[in-house]
Amino acid sequence: MKKELISLKKIIILAGALCAYWIGAGFATGQEVLQFFTTSGANGIIAAVIFLALMSGLTYILYGIGQKKKFGNPYDVFEYYCGKVIGQVYIWYTVVLVYAIFVVMLAGAGATINQYYGIPTYVGTGVIALLSLGTVVLGVEKLIEIIGVIGPIKIIFVAIVGVSGIATLINQPNLLSEASNLIPTLGFQTASSNWAWSGILYAFLALMVSIPFQVDCGASAKSLKEARTAGLIGTIAFTVAIISLVIAELVYYKLIVGQQVPTLAIANHISPVLGLIFSVLIVLSIYSAVASFLLVTVRKFAVDKTKKFNTIAIILTAIGMIFGGILPFDKLVNILYPLAGYSAIIFTCFIIYKELRVKNRKFDNEVEVDIN
Repeated sequence: MKKELISLKKIIILAGALCAYWIGAGFATGQEVLQFFTTSGANGIIAAVIFLALMSGLTYILYGIGQKKKFGNPYDVFEYYCGKVIGQVYIWYTVVLVYAIFVVMLAGAGATINQYYGIPTYVGTGVIALLSLGTVVLGVEKLIEIIGVIGPIKIIFVAIVGVSGIATLINQPNLLSEASNLIPTLGFQTASSNWAWSGILYAFLALMVSIPFQVDCGASAKSLKEARTAGLIGTIAFTVAIISLVIAELVYYKLIVGQQVPTLAIANHISPVLGLIFSVLIVLSIYSAVASFLLVTVRKFAVDKTKKFNTIAIILTAIGMIFGGILPFDKLVNILYPLAGYSAIIFTCFIIYKELRVKNRKFDNEVEVDIN
């Protein structure tokens, strides 16, 4: 039996790419984690474990199927699991969802950079748009390599904030229970009133926007074992980042009241240098997410590194820059996001059904061979 190839460097890059894809501006600022996890108090940590349990299995399957099937177009995975008709519905729904989020992030990029550095909004938007476009036209493999390096850097600095929170917690062990009791009363927005459902919902939202990207990452691996290992490590590392931020936000809950960017407030409290690094990290998070979402959208229409691909990428970037601040894409995303959670649950049922059928068919064939 041929031994499967494993490259530690490749595993780290593919795992890091998944982390960089998921760690967008919402996560890097701390708002995403705050609303989905921290507002549940200490139960937010358990919700993160629920996220880990769900996403570990799903990334294992998606990275694996991407490597095994090597679809010409990553969106073909929807037809593979759901059939032609339902698969097409999922394909176009995902394209609209991902592009809507791309436009929202691009529109917000300029405002975010203006807030941190005083650079004119249109300049910030233009810089992020051009950097993202330049990365995307280099192709899938190059984008994975670039954001695969950025991902682990993000995890490390988020973990530093978490370690600082743990150190504070060791000296003041009552802080956790104090924060858990008070944080629901401080007026923070929350994704759900139920902590378990928050973890489940976050998992399925993360799934729905990342399916084609995970399939592309899996196809980039040199072996099935390498693909599945990368998917698992990426999910575990991302969960560590979630738990680190939950602990930090609970420990420093007094600092983040009324703050739009909790991580920056916490980082500045720990060290002004760390605060500066986090402001850069947020910009990197915007760039890597915008580039990834653009690539995933364009991959529906063309193979990367072709003239058609580059043309579509340029057109979609231009549309995002022009109409991002005009069209009500925030309302569109508000409609699409809840639907994304439920549609991802249904898609997961299709995945489980298909995987069980394949396993049963394989088992029946093995039994038939043994009998013969």
